[in-house]
Amino acid sequence: MRSIDHLVMPFETLSAARQWFERLGFCVAPDAAHPFGTGNACVFFADGRYFEPLAVVDRAAYERSREEGHLFVERDADMRALAERPAVSGLAFRSDDALADRQQLLEEEAGEEDLVEFARKMRLPDGSEAELSFRLAFAALFAAEAASFFFVEARHRVKPDRAALTVHPNGAAGIVGVTLCVRGPHAYRDYLAAVADGEVQDAGGGILSIPLEGGSLDVVPGETDALTVDSVTLAVADLAFAREFWQSRGISFTDEGAAASIACPNGRGTIRFIEDRP
Repeated sequence: MRSIDHLVMPFETLSAARQWFERLGFCVAPDAAHPFGTGNACVFFADGRYFEPLAVVDRAAYERSREEGHLFVERDADMRALAERPAVSGLAFRSDDALADRQQLLEEEAGEEDLVEFARKMRLPDGSEAELSFRLAFAALFAAEAASFFFVEARHRVKPDRAALTVHPNGAAGIVGVTLCVRGPHAYRDYLAAVADGEVQDAGGGILSIPLEGGSLDVVPGETDALTVDSVTLAVADLAFAREFWQSRGISFTDEGAAASIACPNGRGTIRFIEDRP
């Protein structure tokens, strides 16, 4: 059973992403840069998952990486070129062995040969620096607007202490679900089973559901021809408190009774909030 690691959200600038997330009551980590020209300002949760708002921070490095066939950058660039793009461009699963994951996907005709490996520096609370290194393996992608599924193997020994970054004024605790939409979900049953490495269940009404560690991946009928992320569901400690928090800041949200949703500013998609009930 797979576990979500993080969700990639393309923004024009990290400052725009930071302003939006902080206004909604999220704690946002300091900016960090990748060696291939992108940077992030992550929103970490106590369950170990996170949002990765992503922007181009070094255009020369980004274009150079794209010309060299860097798969992560190629997919990001194709997504940014769309007239209308999804708010969430990628869904990353945790991996203990990205090479094995790649092999599994290739055997099921659902993977890419190319890997991405990189390292970056991270400043620790005591002022020292540690190097974080990663290996990424990718599922096949059939359309530029489709969600990019990939697998992240953390290859460093250091375990960053992010406890302070997981305390959010709005009470957000973690990511408990992702909903995809596409015209004719059942056509993607085999692909989804390979990517999520789990049993694809019929949930009725043409909806598919795949159990994940600590949540689920659901696919609902939609008007798009490619699998795109429609919404991400977060658990909050107290939904009534979160509603009052947003109202105090003049933030618009849709009240769904047992849930509330807020439209993303960077593309099509919403973040849904439900109450975390033990």
